[in-house]
Formats: sequence, C-alpha cells, structure tokens
Amino acid sequence: MTNAPDTAKYAAAAAKNAEAARDAAASKRAAVAKNAQPAAPAETAPAPKRSRAELQQDTLRARADLAATLDAIEDKLNVPKQIGLAAERGTERVRRLAAENPIALGAIALGAAAVVGLGVWGIVRAVTR
Repeated sequence: MTNAPDTAKYAAAAAKNAEAARDAAASKRAAVAKNAQPAAPAETAPAPKRSRAELQQDTLRARADLAATLDAIEDKLNVPKQIGLAAERGTERVRRLAAENPIALGAIALGAAAVVGLGVWGIVRAVTR
C-alpha cells in the first residue's frame, strides 16, 4: 500500500508532466503558425454571362428554397405542434399494438394501473403515519 508522501510525489510529477506537455504543444502550434505561408488564390474561370431571365429564375428558385427552409425551421420550433404530433404518433402506436397483440396491451395497462395504485397507497400510508 502506498503512503501519502509517495502519492503526493506521484501527483506532483504527473502535474509537472502535464504542464510540460501543454507547453510543448503550445510552442509547436506557435512554430507552425509562424512558418505557415498564405495560400495562393485559386484561379477560376470567369462566370459565363447569363441572361436576365436566367437570373430571375435563379432568384425565384432561391426564394422558394429559403421559404421552404424557413417553414421547416418554424415547424421544428413550434413546440405545441410537436407535442400534438408526438401524441398522434403515440396514439397510433397504441392502436397498432391493440390490433396486433391485445393481450400485451392489457398486460401493459394492468402493470401501469398497479404502479399507480402502489404509488397512491404508498403516499397515503406515508401521510397517515
């Protein structure tokens, strides 16, 4: 079993090693940044001339894409709507389970009723004591 002075010595050595590793990483990052050369601009071909009608079509397409994106964001951030959709999905799952396996649905309902009953019994018992 190690004693306290040994543990303290090991902890101090580990802290010193960690500090040295941080310092080495920082100096390496500084050296890389110092030696880095700016990237040469890529040469691109000039864009072909486009007609006014093509530009208007592109603008309309971009507006439609933006509108669709904003609608999707609004749907995601509409919490009451998301809660309603989740409730509909849950209801559909229960209906599907009832159609496919009514015995399992009954067992789940019986288990839930037992848990609620035991919870109420426990609360009443705690209050009456």
